[in-house]
Amino acid sequence: MENQTADVFGVKSTLIKTYIERDAVDEKFKSAITDGNEVIIYGSSKQGKTSLILNHLTETQYVKVECSPQTQPIDIYKSILRQLGITYVESETSEKSSEHGGKLGAGFKIKIPFIGDTSATTEVSDKQAQKSGEKTTYIEYNLALAQDVSELLIKFGLDQYIVIENFHYLELSVQETLAYDLRVFQDHHIIFIVLGIWREANRLIQFNGDLLDRVTEVPVEPWSPDDFQKVISKGESLLNVDFSEVKDQLIEESFDSVGVVQEICKHCCLIAGVAETAREKVSISQDHLNGALAVKAQEYGIRHIRNFEAFVDITRRTSNQSGKPSLAFPYYFIRLLLTHEFENIEKGLSRAVLLEEIRKIHHRPDDVRSGDLGKFLHNLTEHQISKKIQPPFVDYDRGGKILKIIDSSLYFFLKNCDREEILEDIPNPIDDE
Repeated sequence: MENQTADVFGVKSTLIKTYIERDAVDEKFKSAITDGNEVIIYGSSKQGKTSLILNHLTETQYVKVECSPQTQPIDIYKSILRQLGITYVESETSEKSSEHGGKLGAGFKIKIPFIGDTSATTEVSDKQAQKSGEKTTYIEYNLALAQDVSELLIKFGLDQYIVIENFHYLELSVQETLAYDLRVFQDHHIIFIVLGIWREANRLIQFNGDLLDRVTEVPVEPWSPDDFQKVISKGESLLNVDFSEVKDQLIEESFDSVGVVQEICKHCCLIAGVAETAREKVSISQDHLNGALAVKAQEYGIRHIRNFEAFVDITRRTSNQSGKPSLAFPYYFIRLLLTHEFENIEKGLSRAVLLEEIRKIHHRPDDVRSGDLGKFLHNLTEHQISKKIQPPFVDYDRGGKILKIIDSSLYFFLKNCDREEILEDIPNPIDDE
């Protein structure tokens, strides 16, 4: 059987043929989706979160909602209803002001048509509505209340998982709301599978302590060298190629990222002229590996340099809303990333270390206060999303007070790029003061 190289190696939205099961991850996931808890899958980007679901669940077993920075809880719940084929109409109640000054929109409330005491499935409801529309009654539900949403889904006999992709894109207030809603859904045995790009445990529990013992977390990292060996060996068999000459170096150059391993393997094969299963075994040489590394360094470089430039936010670096000169934390963070010891960046940088190191290189070190740095760090994800940096490349763990890189390709880029040259091209705020 012939296999296409693009189906065997690489990063794509469908399940790649060199997917391997790992006991610490796959077995835990299979157990998690049956134990009654909500399921949280987390880890850096391109480390196998989506593939984990694709490997164990068919499309008919789940409803998936893709999140964006504009997504609100009601948007998620409406999407679920639409995908389940549940017919509803918006409530006709008018918008009015709340006692706190906000507005209560009618969009939170919907009406669901039910016919007598029969089954609530859409098929039965539609058939009976055609015969006796005058007997249709409407029941009102408030989509702002997880209790109402749970009752509605139970009424329609939900037997699927609900997958929430890109949870990290949501505003923090929305994440917090959903953390409380998940507690209600768990009580009603409605299982959500939440996927997010972060690297610390208990992210949602920080929002709602009641989730403790009600969620099962499945981290997709770390990947071991032995795991990578298995991935490459599986691809060797499928494409009739031999990576033995370069396998160890390839793994070392990938900095624990399965996404990078996959991409380098794919380009090694393509450079060697293997676009599909070779008729005779093809050996992947050092030249093939060097070529693949150069290709990925170029591709990753274009994206990450663009992200760095957007992150620095040069159009508003000189002042803030109070009129005081800006401390330009985005610039100094990128500068630190491009000058600090690579080994320390890999381990993560604590808030205390960040404060100390930024003061060393800042043009106004006496003005760099811990509180200001904390505000910058707490808004790190929102800052990246507002600059259209997707996925985010760095994340701050508020619980552990540590900053970590969460784009698994960034280590590869930082190790292979000319950091000094890139830094020279980043606009310096001192030049405009």
